[in-house]
Amino acid sequence: MNTNSKAKKNRAAYILAAVLAIAPLCNAGAQSDDDEFGVWTTLEASKKINKKLKLDFEAELRTIEGVGDIDRVSAGIGASYKLTSWLKASAGYIFLYSHSLDEKKYKWEDQFEVPGYGTFCDYNLDHDYWTERHRFHVTLTGEYKIGRVEFSLRERLQYTRTNSATTDETKYRWQQNFDSNYNEIEPTLIERETEPELKEAKNNTTLRSRLTAKWDIRNCKLTPFASVELYTRLDEWKGCDKLRYRAGASYKINKDHEVSLYYLYQDANDDDEPKGHAIGLGYSIDL
Repeated sequence: MNTNSKAKKNRAAYILAAVLAIAPLCNAGAQSDDDEFGVWTTLEASKKINKKLKLDFEAELRTIEGVGDIDRVSAGIGASYKLTSWLKASAGYIFLYSHSLDEKKYKWEDQFEVPGYGTFCDYNLDHDYWTERHRFHVTLTGEYKIGRVEFSLRERLQYTRTNSATTDETKYRWQQNFDSNYNEIEPTLIERETEPELKEAKNNTTLRSRLTAKWDIRNCKLTPFASVELYTRLDEWKGCDKLRYRAGASYKINKDHEVSLYYLYQDANDDDEPKGHAIGLGYSIDL
């Protein structure tokens, strides 16, 4: 083995180790008590039209609070075109049906504490509801291989239209009570009123930048991978507003069928997904 080849393999090993290290290191500092946990299951199918053009289909189901509630279901179609041996362009559409769980909005300025009874506060409760979303995306993906490690950088521009939806909002109002000696006693719920609330339509334009490393192990059907993805809102500029870390492995059953298992963590809430952890299960087939 010549010196250049050995140096390339060493660099590949160092870079792969760095990418694999990102998830657990950032995870440790980012976890908190309000992290959610869910399971993401994905089905993907692709059909090669010719050497450069390929059609894709995907369907996904995500849960939240373990497997207690459905977070969203989606289905999408797309196409990719190989511009060069290392650069691919793609575009597609995804329909998402998203579930928002009950959400309490506390009025902290009205809180009070009753000794022996706890802290009380006025709040509004938004009841759960479903919304339809339409997502369009265009993507450029570049790939580069060093030794047996393949690196890819995906830049995806996506536009999401969230339709309006109607839910119920319940207002809870408390009254602080006192006994004859002006000692605080258990408060009384004086108002509980429910009325319809309109969730207005939203538009969201986001740039997603994802760096992935895959390790092709010699004479092995198992392919470990790790990635880090940055989300940048372009319609409301805040810089990078979410990071997603993923690590796992795929297993090639045969030339047309593949399964994957991975762990995922994302460090911020947004309209699309909750902050927290997920276990992902995937199945893909080449038609």
